[in-house]
Amino acid sequence: MQVKLGGVHDPKGKIPVKPAQRPDELRTSVEDNLISLGMEQIPLVNLRRSDFGPGVPFEGDQIVDIDDQMAEMIAMRDEGKIGSIGLSGISLEKLTRVLSADIACVQNAYSLVSRECENLISVCLDHGIAWVPFFPLGGAVPGWPKVTDQSKVIDIAKQLSITPSQVGLAWLLRHGENTLLIPGTADVGHLEENLTSASVVLDEQAMTALNDLETRR
Repeated sequence: MQVKLGGVHDPKGKIPVKPAQRPDELRTSVEDNLISLGMEQIPLVNLRRSDFGPGVPFEGDQIVDIDDQMAEMIAMRDEGKIGSIGLSGISLEKLTRVLSADIACVQNAYSLVSRECENLISVCLDHGIAWVPFFPLGGAVPGWPKVTDQSKVIDIAKQLSITPSQVGLAWLLRHGENTLLIPGTADVGHLEENLTSASVVLDEQAMTALNDLETRR
């Protein structure tokens, strides 16, 4: 089980989540979740930042130095309230600053066609950190391309008798051996389709074609 901190539900706002980045807000979120979940410890807590998009930039007292946040996260880990610390929306520079905190995972927006944070993957691999790309098929926000719209992806899917989504997810797994996938779906059929992506074999020719796609970097 994991919980993500750094934002709280705001049903009346322009977007349904508002920032909650201050150390005291992080602690309150953890303690509220412990009560609502009926747990003594949350196994994994991800700190949501906005160093890397997409997302709403933080303003005012919500612009908090990561060192102050990590001090609070480490304190809660030492107290036994959380098990492991993860980071989300993190830049390479910020990740490098906090590597000594024993980070368990990094969650950033990343896909075959949106590779702006490519340089984080190898750093995570070198330090035993799981790479957990969200929006793994792109297209989550206006202006972001969709993996399933790419002609090369569609062609490879036809050759392998699978779906374009499976091609995009299989590429992620092959591209980074430390990758854990979290594709979202509310459909059982899509869930089963996503699960079978782990068994898709992309040969070197297919990987080269996909690697050479023009992407956001």
